[in-house]
Amino acid sequence: MGWPAINWQEISQQARLAQMAERLQPAFDRTAASSTEALRLVGALLPAFALTCGIVAVWRVGADLGVFDEFFVSDGSFSHWQIWLALALGAQFGSVSISRRLQRAKVSRAAK
Repeated sequence: MGWPAINWQEISQQARLAQMAERLQPAFDRTAASSTEALRLVGALLPAFALTCGIVAVWRVGADLGVFDEFFVSDGSFSHWQIWLALALGAQFGSVSISRRLQRAKVSRAAK
C-alpha cells in the first residue's frame, strides 16, 4: 500500500474553481435579490388576478343561467366558466405558495 501520487493539475484546477466561485458570488447574490423582488411583485398581483378571474367565472355562470345579459366572449376556450374558475384557483394557489415561500425565506434570513 502506497500513498497516492499528488496530482498538481487537479489541485490547481480546484484552486481556480474556488477563485471563480468567490468572484461570481456577488453576481449570484444580486440575482437572488432581484428574483426575490420579482417574486414579491408577482405575489402581490396574483390575488387581484385571481379575484378578477373569479368574478368573470361568476359572470359567465350568470350569463349561462340568464341572470346577466351576455358574456364578452361568445365562443372559444375562454367562453366557458370552468376555464375562468380554473384560472382563479390556480392564481390563488400560486399566490399562497409564493407568500409561504417568501415567509420561509424571511424567517431563514432572520435566523442567520
